[in-house]
Amino acid sequence: MGWQRLDRRTIYESAYMKAWEDTVKLPSGQTAEYSVVDFPDGVLVVATDTEGRLILLDEYKYAVDDSVLTFPAGGIDEGETPEQAALRELKEETGYEADGAEIISSLYPFPSKLAHISHVVRVSGAIKAGEPTQGGLEAETLGPVQLVSPDDIQQLIKSGKFNTTYMVSALALAFPDKL
Repeated sequence: MGWQRLDRRTIYESAYMKAWEDTVKLPSGQTAEYSVVDFPDGVLVVATDTEGRLILLDEYKYAVDDSVLTFPAGGIDEGETPEQAALRELKEETGYEADGAEIISSLYPFPSKLAHISHVVRVSGAIKAGEPTQGGLEAETLGPVQLVSPDDIQQLIKSGKFNTTYMVSALALAFPDKL
């Protein structure tokens, strides 16, 4: 019952994304044009410190011209597992380190147009080991680390502080009893 790709034309490509225009044959036999965007797979790090507080950042998002309260996140480097990427991103963006990480879910953020998997990775017992090491563009977009009690999750969602689908999804997976 699937669609059959007949042709793929790259319409944009950079180090961070690709966009294609595909010609597809539908199950009915008709053909159609369909746009697809691809980002490298990434991680969203649901991290807590030794006191159980969420490790969060304010991050400016240019596309929406707004700052959002978010978990550390980023791409998976070649040869890395999602768990390794999560621990690296946590350290780079916050200065926190932990001994282990566990994937709690792998999600398609927007599967009708985006070919990308976001791995939600849980890290517990993180300790402050230094300062963030981000440079370049990320250093310009990341605000200071904020430590927040999981008991405040529901209020932060209602107030609009957690205003992205990936944050609400990650919180629901990691702290279902707090929603």
